[in-house]
Amino acid sequence: HIQSGDEFKDLWVEGEVSQARVSPAGHVYFTLRDNVGQLQCVLFASQAAQIALTPRDGTKVLAHGWVEFYHREGRCQLRIDDVRPAGAGDAFLRLEALKRRLVAEGLFAQERKRALPAAPRRVGVVTSPIGAAWRDVQTVVARRDPRVELILAPALVQGVGAVDSLIGALDGLGQLRELDVVIIARGGGPSEDLAAFNDEALVRAIARFPRPVVCGVGHETDVTLADHAADLRAPTPSVAAELVVPDSTRHQVAAERLWRRIATRTREALESRRRRLGEARRLVERRAPPAKVAALRQRLDEDRRQIDRAVSRLVPTRRQRLLGSQRRLQALSPLKVLGRGYAIVEGADGRVRASAAMLRTGERARLRMRDGRANVTVEGVEKSG
Repeated sequence: HIQSGDEFKDLWVEGEVSQARVSPAGHVYFTLRDNVGQLQCVLFASQAAQIALTPRDGTKVLAHGWVEFYHREGRCQLRIDDVRPAGAGDAFLRLEALKRRLVAEGLFAQERKRALPAAPRRVGVVTSPIGAAWRDVQTVVARRDPRVELILAPALVQGVGAVDSLIGALDGLGQLRELDVVIIARGGGPSEDLAAFNDEALVRAIARFPRPVVCGVGHETDVTLADHAADLRAPTPSVAAELVVPDSTRHQVAAERLWRRIATRTREALESRRRRLGEARRLVERRAPPAKVAALRQRLDEDRRQIDRAVSRLVPTRRQRLLGSQRRLQALSPLKVLGRGYAIVEGADGRVRASAAMLRTGERARLRMRDGRANVTVEGVEKSG
């Protein structure tokens, strides 16, 4: 009857947008709600490309379209072909007004944020004991550092009574002395399910908590007032656990790297000392008397070898020079002249008579020839020319 009648084919519906999401294909899915009820809507990519306004959570819009009924699922859906702004939604405006008031009070100021402990030993967790968030936190902490003790403070995380339950869990953890940090965790869901984390009473409870608080509520795109009040916001419960608990394996690797560095430095220092000791020993041996005697003996042996080499080179040279001088002397010797038939005339006084004028008749003389001497008497002197 809904699809067959014309009264549901040309509708304008006004409401506040919630749970808006865009598919990879470009289709926009969202819910229009008011104080009475809500209606699921779809804006296909072909129509969305022609509309300037894209539905966003918290905005109030006028949507035009027609109703489609799915018999198998028993649900209705408004197929949108036009969207126009109708002002901000009432819930969105109330949330923004509360946020501005809390900002003015300084509850979200950065200087109020406390640093997380470097090595926590006891971590409180405020979440549902049956939800996926508690299992995710346990898994991450067991993997990163199993020595950390988790203390669960069970609480409702949505619906009626969730705010009081969350505040009671926080107050209970606040009574523990040996507690390092607290994680408030909840998985993702529609914005209506996260309403407790935008409640003013819970925000103030987080701000006054005596220990650092990490808020990991919803998904990456979900930002609540509790996130602003916490000392640190995490996009998911798993990331909250990673931010709170350092990875012990990383510290172990760093310790092993430091140990290897110390061992290397120690070996280098020992090698340096060993080299210096060897050099000192050799220096002492060089300066000791036995070492000096050995050095002098070595120098003497070297000098002796140098003298022997010099003599061995000098004797042949001198022998050759002597033979040369001997040959020159023999060539200049008068006896060589005598060998060619000449003779030397010596007077009775033994002096050589080099000219005939030096001889007198009747003087006794001696002739020196190649093979001997002869005594003669001068019978006469004939001068040349």
